[in-house]
Amino acid sequence: MPGSAMRIEALETPCLGNRSYVITSGREAIVVDPPRDIDRVESLVDACGATRIALIVETHRHADYVSGGLHLARRHRADYVVPSGDPEPRFPFIAALPGDVHGAGSIGVRVVATPGHTPHHVAYVIETDRPVAVCTGGSLLHGTVGRTDLYGEALTRPLAHAQWHSARRLLDMLPADVTILPTHGFGSLCSAGGVVNPSTSTLGEESSTNNALGLAESVFVPMLIDGYGPIPRHYSRLPVLNAAGPQPLDLSPAPQLDPSELLAQRDLGNWLVDVRDRRSFARAHLRGSVNVEASGPLVAYLPWILPAGAGVVLLGDADSIESAQRQLTQVGIDRPVGVAVASSESSAESWAEADPASYAVGTFTGLFEAATTRGAAVALDVRSAQEWAASRVQGALHFALPDLASTLDSAPTAAATADQWARADIWVYCGGGFRAAIAASLLSAAGVRVTLIDQPFSAAEEAGLTSRDTPVEVRSGPTTTGVSAEIG
Repeated sequence: MPGSAMRIEALETPCLGNRSYVITSGREAIVVDPPRDIDRVESLVDACGATRIALIVETHRHADYVSGGLHLARRHRADYVVPSGDPEPRFPFIAALPGDVHGAGSIGVRVVATPGHTPHHVAYVIETDRPVAVCTGGSLLHGTVGRTDLYGEALTRPLAHAQWHSARRLLDMLPADVTILPTHGFGSLCSAGGVVNPSTSTLGEESSTNNALGLAESVFVPMLIDGYGPIPRHYSRLPVLNAAGPQPLDLSPAPQLDPSELLAQRDLGNWLVDVRDRRSFARAHLRGSVNVEASGPLVAYLPWILPAGAGVVLLGDADSIESAQRQLTQVGIDRPVGVAVASSESSAESWAEADPASYAVGTFTGLFEAATTRGAAVALDVRSAQEWAASRVQGALHFALPDLASTLDSAPTAAATADQWARADIWVYCGGGFRAAIAASLLSAAGVRVTLIDQPFSAAEEAGLTSRDTPVEVRSGPTTTGVSAEIG
């Protein structure tokens, strides 16, 4: 990359599908769209040989994670450049005005207006003696762009038009060999559709693969909008939190709870979130607990389906709980109500002795055999509407996971659902098993007889059990549209 004094490093947050960037010149560092856990940022800055964080920039008010920018800026007395706009920041900052140039060492950071993903969105062109890279945030991504529906239906289409113009603006003003450095688009639900995941990409490469740069505006805009899925429930909360000024990260240990205390927390309406693997959970767990694996996209779904006002109690081994607690801080769930740490699988299963529960784990062929021999087995698909429309198990019901969780959050509705399904064996599946494990645990807690299909959906296709005909949905909850990418 041109400019020998400059180094650009990506800092990945896989649980969110995001990247932040550390750009160094000599002893000074610039940080772009930092995550909440700034200790990782500081470690990367140290590894790059820099001794001072001089500048921190934000491309927009993030909806999928809590920014660590304010705390990082205060801790290092760095300039904090943030675009003005709704929701307006309520802390001191330097406004990111189009055309302004900020910098550190020999690096210039030029602000470019790129509205679309949000009305106030900006990009930052990284310059030495020439443009080298552009930090595109949630605007121009690898193979796609950011979704434009986060500010409501009235702005969705106008922002989609703005998104097309913003992408073209970058292409027209910058050389083809400039590297694009997006924040979203690596599994993030802030991206639209057709996302790819290269380690790097240039504007020239994007011009031949990205619809925003290859399609006419009149074709691109309706195609983009038609691809949107549901907006996760917590996406309305996090921009407001980021504008208010997030508090510093708190990773101090939560109180240890014994089995009787776990039952008390359950009875108070707090969620017992068991972060063990799905098979261990199915074999033995505390009744009413919910299985959200720490190794999966926990923060993409738990804050989406968590009932309003419910606290979180984490159950699992020490490493998994530590990982889950750190992940949850990224979405503003800062302190578990408590934890139950297991030193072994047998000690984990001892939680269940207070109020034991379990359910079966099966396969797609097992579903077929149960349906043909007993006739009571029903397949329940908890994938997105887009995935369902593309291909599904023949005869399956469809109920996207967030809809299922929302329905079961209401006690009368949950009782009705359990009663409706009481005469059937519900076999639940998704794309990879993560969402199905959550759904199975929710259904089991509601009193439904359930079997978790712990196989990727491709196994059903390989067994010839799927259909691609126009689907007719049979469902007990509200209709949703599909998320842009399958993530578990």
